[in-house]
Amino acid sequence: MKARASRRVGRNAGSSKSMIRNLGRIPREVREDPVGWCVVAVLALLVVIALAKPARSHSWYDPDCCSDRDCEPASEIAFVASDPKAVPVMVVTTSFGTKPVTPQTKIRESRDSRLHACIYQEKLICLYLPPSN
Repeated sequence: MKARASRRVGRNAGSSKSMIRNLGRIPREVREDPVGWCVVAVLALLVVIALAKPARSHSWYDPDCCSDRDCEPASEIAFVASDPKAVPVMVVTTSFGTKPVTPQTKIRESRDSRLHACIYQEKLICLYLPPSN
């Protein structure tokens, strides 16, 4: 009878509640080893850096436009004129902002059928127009 009782105690010691409590305890060897902590910290930092890379939406954007970080398909296009007699200006909107096309804007051909814009530091750097047929 005593053997069964000790087995039950042993099973309870390995229960999920006690395992969760033991996860929070750090062994003395780890607490007292500064090199071990440094290794853990460096590994954690490498994981964070690896996961923090900016998402690349397209790899075909030209490096002189924005290097894949500030280019994306335009969400809205409008033609705006300051008065009825003025020539309308094309205005492009992305998640990076709304900017007009200026003479300094580089015009490129898009590799898909969509209009893309590269807005960097409050300027429309490049505009990728769909190929004309």
